Amino acid sequence: MRTTFIVTSFDILPYIDRCLETIGPCTRPGDRVLVVDDGSGDGTAEHLERRLGAQLGAAQVELIALGTNTIGGVAIAANTGLYHALADPGCEAVVFVDGDDWLEPAGFTACRAAFEASGAEILLGNYLEHDEASGASRRPADLAAWARAAALPRGKGEGEAARACALEMIAVPWRKFYRADFLRAEGLRFPEGNFFYEDNPFHWAVCLKAGSIAFHDRVLCLHRVNRPGQTMAATGPGLAAFFTHFETIEALIGDWQSPYAEAALRWLLTNMRWHLERLQPESFWVYADRAARALTPVPEALWDRVVAQYEATNSTPQQAAALRRGEIAATVGCWQQEARGRAVQAETVALAAGVAALHARLDRLDGQVSGLTEIARFRALRALPHPPAPPQPPQDAG
Repeated sequence: MRTTFIVTSFDILPYIDRCLETIGPCTRPGDRVLVVDDGSGDGTAEHLERRLGAQLGAAQVELIALGTNTIGGVAIAANTGLYHALADPGCEAVVFVDGDDWLEPAGFTACRAAFEASGAEILLGNYLEHDEASGASRRPADLAAWARAAALPRGKGEGEAARACALEMIAVPWRKFYRADFLRAEGLRFPEGNFFYEDNPFHWAVCLKAGSIAFHDRVLCLHRVNRPGQTMAATGPGLAAFFTHFETIEALIGDWQSPYAEAALRWLLTNMRWHLERLQPESFWVYADRAARALTPVPEALWDRVVAQYEATNSTPQQAAALRRGEIAATVGCWQQEARGRAVQAETVALAAGVAALHARLDRLDGQVSGLTEIARFRALRALPHPPAPPQPPQDAG
């Protein structure tokens, strides 16, 4: 199958070469590599221009430079790549690549072969998260979903079990192979707007529309995390976009009685737990207000079913329930109190560290003073006048 690789880039000059170099071994004759640069200001676009026409395995680099950074996240850049890919009648499959990630050619090739053999409209592969700070790599947090995928016949599902399994997996687009005719027929695109994390509603739209879904548990790429400037590091009001995406997903589902409505609410509560661990105090009111407006329409029966699935030690459903009841001020007050407690704890830890450092310095100074004291004593002893030498006994003349 002729595959188009859509590589999105924005201010990733230190990483783009490794990305492109690992795409090369994954290409076949007839493939295309489209790099869509979203107005990089660090020289990425200019660097890519110098690589125009460079051979990447069986393909060549094609650059689409948007010239200015577009609003929101990757949506406009990704949709631009989709437009150019799907306009080519020879394009049979599409894969996305984050320009700061890199492919694992053996795993990618295995996933590609499984996708082509399956006849499915989409295939989900696996990946590793590469921590830029520590240099370590780890499996993503959807390991349990892979166990369920393995129980499906031949790792492929035509029905609802496969769809439910796919929806439980992390939503990133660059872990999937998409059949081009499926994307064309359904008109699937990323939602565009002044928000991030738009890969989540795109994932739901793709999984809900797909007639058949395949899985292949091989690592096809390594995804950088803890990189400076990365979206996943957001701690501000941008996290409220998840409530917009929840409403988009519910509109796709179209019925609160659908089993996927339950899955969507679980998805939101799971993400809220992640948000509340990092949300900055200046964003509390915006986030709480947006949460209340998104959660209020959820029917009571659906809410009770989903909340009952969480352990009592998980406080997120209780906080979400308070917001759903409109208790915005009380909830924000609790968050502010917790934030003050964390700030005091952080100051206490910092003070303790400072005191420990001061004690260590005093110990070093005490040692130095002791050493200097001994040196001074030694010098004083050396400076004392020597006693006269005792008289020598007379020499015997004989």
